[in-house]
Amino acid sequence: GRGGRRRCLGSSRDAENPPRGKEAAGGEEEPLLRGIFQIGKRSCDVVLSARQLRWSPIQPESRGGDSNMNLPYKEELVEMKDIFSVKLKRRRFVGQKKGGVLLGITVFVCLKKENKLKDSAINFNNLSEDHCHSWFSCLKEILNGFPNRPKSLKVFVNPNSHKREATHIYYEQVAPLFKLADIKTDVTVTEYEGHALSLLKECELHTFDGVVCIGGDGSTSEIAHGLLLRAQMDAGRDTDYILSPVRAPLPLGIIPAGENRRYRFI
Repeated sequence: GRGGRRRCLGSSRDAENPPRGKEAAGGEEEPLLRGIFQIGKRSCDVVLSARQLRWSPIQPESRGGDSNMNLPYKEELVEMKDIFSVKLKRRRFVGQKKGGVLLGITVFVCLKKENKLKDSAINFNNLSEDHCHSWFSCLKEILNGFPNRPKSLKVFVNPNSHKREATHIYYEQVAPLFKLADIKTDVTVTEYEGHALSLLKECELHTFDGVVCIGGDGSTSEIAHGLLLRAQMDAGRDTDYILSPVRAPLPLGIIPAGENRRYRFI
């Protein structure tokens, strides 16, 4: 079935508290879209609002025409803030890179569980081109409205971190997630101690939304030092004697890959 499309919210949003859509009766957020998708082996009623994507299996009707309300069907949901990417799902032949039969939409979710980040994919299947494209556009519009989500990152990888695993961790586990999220990256595999520091003094940091370090404590310390030093230089401060340093303009993301690392992407 096809769901009617409502106007999506395109204004800028705070990363933690995006603006609410219009509220329906009872204080609930008014749906932006509502339609039917196949999720797993069940047809589901799916509802999209500015904050949540919710779905529940469609209740089968009894012979008398009434829905069987005794079946243990529960509504499921994901918060929009936990969705990092959405893609159109297509069936392609071996070697085919473009086109293909549209099967539906895949939503990629990343959740924190027990101090680890775990990503998963949820397939919303529907063969209607119009239906899928309207949902895809609305989902993308909501995701693009989070202003603090990075579009471009400067990445430093220390290849000599614990057992030389940092490069493998980045290219096998992290880079695919950046690609899914449509994040552009400029990657430097450091060649010597102080390499990241020297680059941070000169590179055009204003073209990036953040800096990512894949390495151990030494790499993290060097890059943090570089970001702070660069902030003082740009502000015209005396870098030899600073009582109240200027705050670094870019956030630093740390993916531990050193001797004592405790967290990894799964």
